[in-house]
Amino acid sequence: MKPSTKAMPLRVCARLTLAALATSTFSVTALAEQESLDAMTITANRMPTENVLAPNTVITRADIDRLQINNLPSLLSRFPGMDISNSGGLGKNSSVYLRGTNSDHVLFLVDGVKWHSATSGGAAIQDFPVNQIERIEIVRGPRSGLYGSEAIGGVIQIFTRQGKNQDPTPYASVDIGSHNTKQASAGVSGGNETTRYHANFSHQSTNGINAREEDNPDHDGYRNNSVSAKIDHDINKDWSVGANFLRAQSQNHYDSFSLTEDFYADNIQQVMGVNSRYQFTDNWLMSFNLSESRDESDNYADGTADGTFNTRHRFFSLVNTFMLSKQQRLNVGLDYDNDRIEGTIDYDETSRDNKAIFISWQGHAGNHSWLLSTRHDDNEAYGEETTGTAEWGYQLTQALQFTANVGTAFKAPTFNELYYPDVGFFVGNPDLEAEKSKNYGVGLLGNTDWGTWGVHAFQNKIRDLLVYQFPTTENVAEAKIKGLEFDLATTLMNWQVQFNATVLTPEDEETGNKLPRRAQRFANLHVDRQFGDWLIGGSWKVSDYRYDDAANNTRLSGYGLVDFRVAYQIDNDWSVKLNAMNVFDKEYQTVNNFNTLDRTYMLSLHYQP
Repeated sequence: MKPSTKAMPLRVCARLTLAALATSTFSVTALAEQESLDAMTITANRMPTENVLAPNTVITRADIDRLQINNLPSLLSRFPGMDISNSGGLGKNSSVYLRGTNSDHVLFLVDGVKWHSATSGGAAIQDFPVNQIERIEIVRGPRSGLYGSEAIGGVIQIFTRQGKNQDPTPYASVDIGSHNTKQASAGVSGGNETTRYHANFSHQSTNGINAREEDNPDHDGYRNNSVSAKIDHDINKDWSVGANFLRAQSQNHYDSFSLTEDFYADNIQQVMGVNSRYQFTDNWLMSFNLSESRDESDNYADGTADGTFNTRHRFFSLVNTFMLSKQQRLNVGLDYDNDRIEGTIDYDETSRDNKAIFISWQGHAGNHSWLLSTRHDDNEAYGEETTGTAEWGYQLTQALQFTANVGTAFKAPTFNELYYPDVGFFVGNPDLEAEKSKNYGVGLLGNTDWGTWGVHAFQNKIRDLLVYQFPTTENVAEAKIKGLEFDLATTLMNWQVQFNATVLTPEDEETGNKLPRRAQRFANLHVDRQFGDWLIGGSWKVSDYRYDDAANNTRLSGYGLVDFRVAYQIDNDWSVKLNAMNVFDKEYQTVNNFNTLDRTYMLSLHYQP
């Protein structure tokens, strides 16, 4: 029997309600056994906890299956605070702007491992296979006090698929759709009381669309093959170990400014690691992580090599968690990171180390909850940074909670910005400092008989922003971002309804111009309903206009997109799905002169015992 939600903390209650909306009786998404897990998050406080004060979103495997979205950028864009730009359709370069911050102001983690390019600064989100994802945790707001560099806008952590305590269970799916898009995925999951395992292989390919509006009027295709494996083993009741591996190899054809050449890139995204947890006493838990991520790109023009950029990131972490009482928890940890690059560019430096120590204190007493954290980073390239976060929550009633927070964060310069060799029009600047930010926020969270809701207001001031000033990059700009977020989950006449809206004013402090490629208003609506063996749903995404350039000379119009989806459960094991994206064939751009997908369809067959 489920405990009454009225006896639960508000944040837990809200998360369980969202989980229930995502996991309907339709057996294709029958992940009800994860409902208890959905009440726990790891990323926000860097420890498993139900008491999360930071604005956050959890996207489960059930959400992904229900929405029938086949790429990570589009999936992320359907949730609060997330704005996306795309340069030409499936598999093309995509950027995420979390809460209006720059595309490299969000920290991406995969199973706890930092995932990024040390040369460009961003993560290749367009190359991450959605079929390999178990869940995504999005934390909105500064998190450098726990994680270090990049976490100015927030943290997005992807957890790959994991095994369960069950007999070996295979599953598979095949999909076919517009632009000769083909997908296939197969995997097996299983385990027992002490060991859990999972393995998966996925394929995705498409002929694509013409990426650029003018140049190279051809179809720019994309192909991605990926494999993942994960195993967890409990040696005894106090000691557990695990290992994970993911590799995605893709080939992306793209348009450049030449009218004749065929440009493409062979890319590799790889993450692997081992971890261990040991419970020394009832009040002391030690966690260990050793991992590596790779971002590799080989570029070609008419079959001739045209540049190689490879990043290898190695990471070691040791975290001690102390239970001070039933209501209070202390985390003390240290991190060591090493970035190494190689390729056809002769950088002045090719490696850098970062050492960090952090401490956080989480607790609750009566109607009060809190999180305090601070972290000190020492980087051999750009020096030392100390950041922190303070969050407080007050339970006004059983159904209403008030939160307030303040936090500082920073973003380290990339290898390109620091060490790129002199090519006439650009040269690296080894004297650069980190970009720095200070964020304030308040929130109100509600849980009622009819659903859950939340509203968050924030202001983020960023200084020492890196700007290109011929022929190099300088710390000269400042930005101020004010924002308001609202999200709602409820059921109306048996329709499951989720709605979110974001309003931003992302401005350059000196010029007053809007920051480029960021809409000031955007919203999403998702509705789904069960009709026996049928599940029918739709989504509506609307986005305001944006400017493509810092001078605000090039304005890109706003747009609205409508999606429809239907799924039919054939029997206990088999189901068929059909979705239509952008059903009204809206033409729009999020990057000037680069096209986006038109109306598309996808038909899929799923086997899930």
